[in-house]
Amino acid sequence: MLEVTVRPRHLFLTLLGVIAALSAISYAFLLVTVGLGVEAGPVVSARKFFDVNAETNLPSWFSAVLLTVTGLVTFDVGRRAHVQGRRWSRHWMVLGLGFCYLSLDELVGLHEKLVEPMTAVVGDSGVFKYAWVAAALPAVTVVALFYVRFLLALPRRAAALALLGGVLYVGGSVGLEMVANALSDSGISEEGLLLGTMQAVEEACEMVGPALFLSVVAGLSQRSRTLDATSSASPASSSASAVPSA
Repeated sequence: MLEVTVRPRHLFLTLLGVIAALSAISYAFLLVTVGLGVEAGPVVSARKFFDVNAETNLPSWFSAVLLTVTGLVTFDVGRRAHVQGRRWSRHWMVLGLGFCYLSLDELVGLHEKLVEPMTAVVGDSGVFKYAWVAAALPAVTVVALFYVRFLLALPRRAAALALLGGVLYVGGSVGLEMVANALSDSGISEEGLLLGTMQAVEEACEMVGPALFLSVVAGLSQRSRTLDATSSASPASSSASAVPSA
């Protein structure tokens, strides 16, 4: 099987650079079209192609690829841990499948299928203007509770960074979405500069979160390979840790 070794810090900085570039280009077009009122056809078309808040364009493709890679790498960590009889393998694999689901959602908008049934339950005003967030909140809570012990088993720095990545992703996709919903429901235009800026920050968080988590998983995998190469620790002594052996 092909093995690719990268420095986690360099990986994250590279991804962060790409995210910053996409976000800056998208926001520049927002300023030109909304702030300055430029409506020339080529400019509007270019904005759609680079708009981080739009679908089926360059940023959405990048987000989907990033989530897919994060999911596959995380799932493979769990698979190897399972083969070696290590603890927490299922947690890694479920997490990997979760990222793959998010990548599919990024491409086809599965969460939008929840809008109609959830609207019947919570309405379509205020923070629940896009009612799928009402379904996301309990799901996020369940996942968080399920992974508390898993996080505590990770090295402290890795756990903190992984948690930060999750907070950025959920805070952007759910938290800022709810704030934007409330502002939109109060009469602020969704096509205006204020909500456009909020959406830009939201989408940036949704990309930085998985990028940070991917770098954490890469670091843990390399750390585990180093330990396995230099130590003859028994499986029983290493099975309590959530650090993968990749």
